[in-house]
Amino acid sequence: MSEPMDVGIPIEGEWEAKPEEGGLDEEQGQLLGQDVLFPPNPEPEPVKENDAHSDSCLDRTLHCLSHVPCASLLAWILLLIGLGGFTGSLLAGADRTRDLLEEDRLLWFIEYTIIGVVCGMFVIGTCLLIVAHFSSEPSSRHAFNTSSKNTCGRVLNIVMVILSYILCVAWLVTSAILSIPVTALGLLWYLVDFKHVDCINLANYGFDARELCNKDNDRGLERFTNHGKDLLCYYGAALISSFVIIISLIHFLMCMSANITHLRDARFATLNAYEEAEEAPAKPLNDTTM
Repeated sequence: MSEPMDVGIPIEGEWEAKPEEGGLDEEQGQLLGQDVLFPPNPEPEPVKENDAHSDSCLDRTLHCLSHVPCASLLAWILLLIGLGGFTGSLLAGADRTRDLLEEDRLLWFIEYTIIGVVCGMFVIGTCLLIVAHFSSEPSSRHAFNTSSKNTCGRVLNIVMVILSYILCVAWLVTSAILSIPVTALGLLWYLVDFKHVDCINLANYGFDARELCNKDNDRGLERFTNHGKDLLCYYGAALISSFVIIISLIHFLMCMSANITHLRDARFATLNAYEEAEEAPAKPLNDTTM
């Protein structure tokens, strides 16, 4: 009989003996009259903290802002600038107009109207920015990744386009209304400083009858004109702010139109991919190529 084969003694710590349960390795171990040797289990590596959690708040904010489309963000910033200038200049102009015309109840509703309009425009502008964010790359690939979601996204963008168009027309009307006091004050400045008119009657401008003249002891028209120049600056700033708001809405219109085209093209590309997959011939079983 042959002597048993000496397989050697494993070094402590490098190998540990574990009987294999079932399978070919167990049968081979029984035939050889020895246990099957396995390498020791590696020690579990310490779990590293996720890099995303170690980022600062500023880094995460910048990462989130990097997915916001620049065109829509620029339109939203222009909208905020226009709303701020429109609110401040029109509120100050309305208050100075009451003092100039000595009518406390003139334009009593303007403060409430401005607050409502500005709050509504801020909410609508933010909604336009959110819709533009989810409708552009790369967010649209995750938000509208199915045919039904793609249709919903296009309908949502169409609704926002219609809303932006209506608001754009409304702000054009507002600009036309604001051009009336700007024109009237500019005409007053021209008549007094360049045509040297000595007396005017406010009844000719749609206000209560009040005659203002430049006399030796009374320079009422001159004081009125100086205050009118300040009002011209306020109403002119409000008019320019309304133009800025119109530009921002037009910018939103272009962004939404581009997003609608992008979502439609993405849907057609997906449908064409499915049609090509259905028309492609099936590969034979023995074909192992990718």
